[in-house]
Amino acid sequence: MASLATTGDAHADGLKYTVGTMIGASQSPFESSSSDTSILPYFSIEGEQFKLDLSGLTYGLTETENFTLSARLAPRWVSADPSDTPGLEQLKRDVALEAGLAAGLTFGQFTAGFEALKDISDTHDGMVVSAAISTGFGVTERLAVGVTAGVTWMDKNLATYSYGVRASEAGGSLAAYQVNASLIPSIGVEARYTLTDHVSLVGGAQIEFLPDNVTGSPIVQRDTVTSAMLGMRYAF
Repeated sequence: MASLATTGDAHADGLKYTVGTMIGASQSPFESSSSDTSILPYFSIEGEQFKLDLSGLTYGLTETENFTLSARLAPRWVSADPSDTPGLEQLKRDVALEAGLAAGLTFGQFTAGFEALKDISDTHDGMVVSAAISTGFGVTERLAVGVTAGVTWMDKNLATYSYGVRASEAGGSLAAYQVNASLIPSIGVEARYTLTDHVSLVGGAQIEFLPDNVTGSPIVQRDTVTSAMLGMRYAF
């Protein structure tokens, strides 16, 4: 399912501002036959060395023609809360705050991205490392398409928090299940269509492929998780 976002951009004092709303759709790994749709506000503030948006704060540490290194402070949003599924009400998940580093390397038409983050909010006490390679191309003068393939590594604390049942949460017919450190591959596509000098239509979709140690969890009902969005951006 697609989603819709409308965005307004403005520039002042060397900063770029973006505000708007997003409607997103995603499958829950805890339910086999349903998807969730949500409407969220969107904002971003971007300066010469930093960017603040819903993905967190990125501050540039060093930059060359082909390489960037940044500090990151990022929320881990709960896109699918198991407590919303009947029978799993005790598995409430909260938003975590993570900190770490991100790097980007450009070579030709391709960009490789790396990120390592550690929980600093005592929410899951885990760590995540992600790597992705992406490329983009123009289909027409108005339409551009980007493709990304990546993999995310979660340590056992974050993997269990995301997909398992901690010992303190077990009870009744729900047994504790620790998910070991996991590699989760993903592929994604995004597109941007320029309607006018100021207005663009944007969209994207992503599929995550859950490994066996994740799908072996008693609360996981899918082996793939798909999400999608569609949006509109206004820049001035």
